[in-house]
Amino acid sequence: MKTRLFILLTALVLLSCNQQGEQKNGTNIKINDVDIGFDQCGKEDTTLLFVHGWCINKEYWNSQKNYFCDKYKVVTLDLPGFGKSDKARTNWTFEQYADDINKFITEKKLKNVILIGHSMSGDILLLVDTKYPSSLIGIVGIDNLKSPGTKNTEEQAKELEGFFAMMDSSFSGTVEMYTKQYLFPPTADSAIVKRVINDFKNNDSVIAIKVLRALVDVSQKERDLMQQLKHKLYLVNSDPAPTAIDSLRKYCKASAEVVYIKGTGHYPMIERPAEFNAALEKVIRMIGEK
Repeated sequence: MKTRLFILLTALVLLSCNQQGEQKNGTNIKINDVDIGFDQCGKEDTTLLFVHGWCINKEYWNSQKNYFCDKYKVVTLDLPGFGKSDKARTNWTFEQYADDINKFITEKKLKNVILIGHSMSGDILLLVDTKYPSSLIGIVGIDNLKSPGTKNTEEQAKELEGFFAMMDSSFSGTVEMYTKQYLFPPTADSAIVKRVINDFKNNDSVIAIKVLRALVDVSQKERDLMQQLKHKLYLVNSDPAPTAIDSLRKYCKASAEVVYIKGTGHYPMIERPAEFNAALEKVIRMIGEK
């Protein structure tokens, strides 16, 4: 039963540079009464807005800033509760995160935005695109949304509660075990695995658990959200767990497309940045050709 539990949680979760152009690093902006930390570089008309996954931060996109800043305006931000952004909030729903993203785009006057979301932020992509489609020209998920989410059975709900009980009892031990067993292949660089584990452990565990519970809630709505999408869903996914592309094309109103990164775990942007950047650039070209 424990194996089934972690497979389920994996599906949900999977759910310093020579930069050119204007650079704004370590900057904050007040959005919805919360200070949001962000970095920005480049001056082009098209904006790549990168949003990180659960319990990590905007620094995971540093290699992408290096690569893309001479071609696009690149913005990376820390979601409230993580990184350099404020934690003074009681509402940790993904609907709130989607509103944060939209208001950030508006306040910063970002144009031609391609929203790029890793892991849990795949569900943020769906919400922003269905609620605020005019703010975007494209959406790209990174190692997430591998199949349309379905409602949990009663048994699955009980298993999830068991997992949350483990996190309440020993957050550090649980995330370390989970990361080593389910988020990386055996051949993964130990330094990268250690980085992720340390970042997980350094988060506020109360907020982290609340956000993970909110992810479980929003994942139940994925099929409905996909049927309302205004833009085609593009994915750059690692290959160990296949993406159900036929099902995604069926449920996504504007269809879906996937490009694979081979031989990585859940963090292809830091595990194989050169291959990842090439794959993401291919997807960006696809969006521009529409």
